[in-house]
Amino acid sequence: MENKGFWKIGFILISVILLIVVGMLAFLFGRGDIGLNNTNKENLSLATEKPIVTSTPNSVLEIESIKEAVYEKTGLTSEVADVTVSQYTSNYAKGGVKEKEAVGGAYFIAAKVDNEWICVYDGQSHPTCQQIEPFDFPKSLVPECLDGANKVVER
Repeated sequence: MENKGFWKIGFILISVILLIVVGMLAFLFGRGDIGLNNTNKENLSLATEKPIVTSTPNSVLEIESIKEAVYEKTGLTSEVADVTVSQYTSNYAKGGVKEKEAVGGAYFIAAKVDNEWICVYDGQSHPTCQQIEPFDFPKSLVPECLDGANKVVER
């Protein structure tokens, strides 16, 4: 009989440890400290161009240029907001904007025109079709937009 008690205690102890580990992983995943590589929609490659994924000095400069374009459009600074670039190609970029004291955030899309990055849209909804039309964004990056009647349309 004592042997059964030992196994029950062992089972309970292992279950508690497993629950703690799963809970910590869920917490870190939810906070964004860990993630699944190439499984969320943000990390999918664009259909028209291969995303740049290396951290060469040139790509670091490109990312900084994209961030500066977003800061310029939003009127925010790096002291009050974080801009993250989740994907970009040689001509298009997409990412997030979050004020440091805010709970939520927004996303942005940017285009490179005459060798200069321009933040075309930032917000939580869809960009208007008029906003994105002049820049010929790939449908894989901007699959929907708002028409003149503020209705979501597939591109």
